[in-house]
Amino acid sequence: MIEPLTIGDICTTRLVRIEAFSLTPHFRLAFEQVVGRALPDAGQGVEGPNGVLLWAEAKAWLVEGDASVLEAGLGDVAAVSDVSGAWRRIDIKGSAWRTMMTIEGLLDVESATFKTGSLAASLQHHAPVMLHVVSDAGLSIYTAPSFAHHLHTALHKAARRLAA
Repeated sequence: MIEPLTIGDICTTRLVRIEAFSLTPHFRLAFEQVVGRALPDAGQGVEGPNGVLLWAEAKAWLVEGDASVLEAGLGDVAAVSDVSGAWRRIDIKGSAWRTMMTIEGLLDVESATFKTGSLAASLQHHAPVMLHVVSDAGLSIYTAPSFAHHLHTALHKAARRLAA
């Protein structure tokens, strides 16, 4: 029998996209001063003092926070856009999350390289997702609002399938 999983509610986010005009030492210093933590590496997500920091793509990060504060501090070195309406988050807790994500998933989530802090874009039950491993027993899934309800339902079905 598989350990029970907890699938959280669909949550809104406070994500702000920060795209550096150029990856200069000046940008890196400004980011660290304003956000309170150094830039996460490619394919990584970390917790900062105000929430999660996610690598999005080369020169771009998603930062949880207040867009106006981030714009005030980083507007000279980066494009800052409130993208909170573009994302929903579903948190999964329980050590069996990896097994559950193999049901209708396209990413090798059981790979030893997909560890705490890892971040990957993939598809899960036909929905484009961004997966952030928050711990051995926790995963946050980010998806567009239009896919969130469908994905949430599919995750619950997959969890029930494992529990049977």
